[in-house]
Amino acid sequence: MQYCVARMQATSWDDLRFFLAVVRHETLATAARELGVNASTAGRRIQALEKSLRVRLFLRTREGLRPSAAGELLRQRLETLAPELARLLGGELTPAETVAGTVRIATTEALATYLVDRGLCSLKDEHPGLLLEILGGNRPVDLARGEADMAVRITRPEGANLKVRQLKTQVFSVYGATSYLRLRGRPRSERELTGHDVLVAGGELAALPEARWMEGQQGSRIILRTNSMSTLVAGVRKGVGLAVLSSGWAQAEPDLERLFDVSEVPRRPVWLVIQSEASERAAVRVVATRIKEMFGLD
Repeated sequence: MQYCVARMQATSWDDLRFFLAVVRHETLATAARELGVNASTAGRRIQALEKSLRVRLFLRTREGLRPSAAGELLRQRLETLAPELARLLGGELTPAETVAGTVRIATTEALATYLVDRGLCSLKDEHPGLLLEILGGNRPVDLARGEADMAVRITRPEGANLKVRQLKTQVFSVYGATSYLRLRGRPRSERELTGHDVLVAGGELAALPEARWMEGQQGSRIILRTNSMSTLVAGVRKGVGLAVLSSGWAQAEPDLERLFDVSEVPRRPVWLVIQSEASERAAVRVVATRIKEMFGLD
């Protein structure tokens, strides 16, 4: 593999963009969609990279394409270069002080929806050259590997080379739609939930304190469990039942009414995390500033 790394100077840096995308997504089709090409083009670029390095970089498995031993070592060697590679290979060749290019934001599905609902995309009106890429999902994204420029998270991250800022602390309360409350009444305490229909976060979200609290309410009827916060909120908004939601999320829903706070669920801070090298770009700083304004600071 030393030979492989030594030959990188003769390799197309653009081919490495395809290598990193396939490592990230494990399929040619998904990597191709991210890069705006078809799967056959992505396959040819990987073949070209393997030919130039004279090694096999991927193995086909039932789960998808996995890096070979040489591919894994190449990935590890690229980790220290990943932030700069992500900038260069993504076409970020504008000066650092220019508010343009792609800014990648990793966050949860719920917070991704919140960012869009609260108007983060309106930045395009002020900065036409800016492109936002929001990566919403429950799987943590590794900023150190250049998978994103920044992250909005509900857990404090660990790791070097990261700039961390605590945003507004979220309070958790029971919410319901006006249509539901008009028909079923307005509970004002935990005891008054008896007889009401409720919606609960499930799947990988079932371990959250608010999910466990709602699961434990005796006398209420669980109508829906889902690992999608967007689906949960949609159910509450449609009057299907009541749910425990964070103050930040619920405030973006004008049709929802706060019934009572759940003191048993600890307040939860939201963290803004920025990869140190990425923070040198004006575009990243502009996006970070808007996110701070949207959430507020404690």
